[in-house]
Amino acid sequence: MRNVAVDLAHIRKVVKEAEEALGPVEHAGILPADTYTDANFWEFERQSIFAKEWLCVAHVNEVPRSGDYLPITVQGEPVVVVRDEAGTVRVLSAVCQHRGHPLVGGVKEMPPAGRCLNARALVCPYHAWTYNLDGKLRGAPSMEHVPLAELQARNSLPEIRSEIFHGLVFVTFSEDVAPVAEKLAKLDEEFRTYSLAELQPGRAYSLTDLQWNWKLHHENALESYHTSYVHRGYHDAVPAKLTRFYDLDPAEGMVFRTTGFEAADGDLFESEGTRRLPSIPTLTDEQKGRVMFVSVMPCLVMVMQPSLVSVTFLNPTSAGTLNSRRVNLYPKAAAEAPDFEQLETDQFDKMKTIVAQDAVTQIALQGAYHSRHKPRGRLSYLEGAIAQLNQWSVHRYRRQLDALEPHGGEKRASADLAA
Repeated sequence: MRNVAVDLAHIRKVVKEAEEALGPVEHAGILPADTYTDANFWEFERQSIFAKEWLCVAHVNEVPRSGDYLPITVQGEPVVVVRDEAGTVRVLSAVCQHRGHPLVGGVKEMPPAGRCLNARALVCPYHAWTYNLDGKLRGAPSMEHVPLAELQARNSLPEIRSEIFHGLVFVTFSEDVAPVAEKLAKLDEEFRTYSLAELQPGRAYSLTDLQWNWKLHHENALESYHTSYVHRGYHDAVPAKLTRFYDLDPAEGMVFRTTGFEAADGDLFESEGTRRLPSIPTLTDEQKGRVMFVSVMPCLVMVMQPSLVSVTFLNPTSAGTLNSRRVNLYPKAAAEAPDFEQLETDQFDKMKTIVAQDAVTQIALQGAYHSRHKPRGRLSYLEGAIAQLNQWSVHRYRRQLDALEPHGGEKRASADLAA
């Protein structure tokens, strides 16, 4: 997606207001309304955050076999997550380098949500240009007048910079961002003991055109204040009173909290709140007794509990809309249990109820943030993660504005903030 000009004077005003909302939870507020509702500010975020950070898009086991490829859209860019003949998982542009038709979509319908396709080669449905699984052009019919070697040099599929961290596939459109492992170092041991890279994906749950800002999605996932009210009777296995927050640096890539189970065998997504699936065998006793809620900013929300890890990949599309794709990851022993299909269905149904309850509140919040009476807010101690999420975002707003100072700073009324 191409960059467009923004009203830089307005951006500076909003960021200054946002900085006034920062601080420890007992003094922090919520960000200004324009950070959630303004199209101009969304364009600033798109260029200052989404063009410069690592964006989590998939799990490697969603493409388990050679030739598997998962078509997705990331910030307007059609891409495929593909496992090649050597077993390497890479991310390629899904835009055919002939005339630009997507490899999936248009003439070739997209698969059901979250389902990968399998092929020995990637073929454009428009004119049958064919690419190897590493993106190199293999053949182009009726192009005999141009040597294949020349076409391969100029018309192979671009590879998107990507890294894999404990099975999670990240992409970035920046050449400057530090490696994922550095940004998420505090989660390294947590992900290792969850055996995250070995977990098996269950069914996927995709939603499109959700009517709220991407930051609201993270805030709702990371604060436990609302769970006693919005999710009464559905969230009782992990009561808000057992929530713990952690010190984090806004330069890092994540915010997280934990909430303990009321009972030793608790489970958030079980209808009776009692765990029926086997726990991930490599967990510590402490991990078996709580749920960890993680925002890997800006595109991933995780709910990590003993029996499964639920991952939600976010793809914001405007200031007030986003798409999401949720996949539950299970240990092999659980996926092979004879009653797994029924237990997974039961968990999935409860999860969808909680998601629907959250959707009602998020749509209402997004609408109310257009009000002239939108509050500055005061946070509960159970909303400590919101203060941290705000620090993460404002740190990146300020970084982008500071980078513009040598090019005119305050004197420029507008600028094209090239990523």
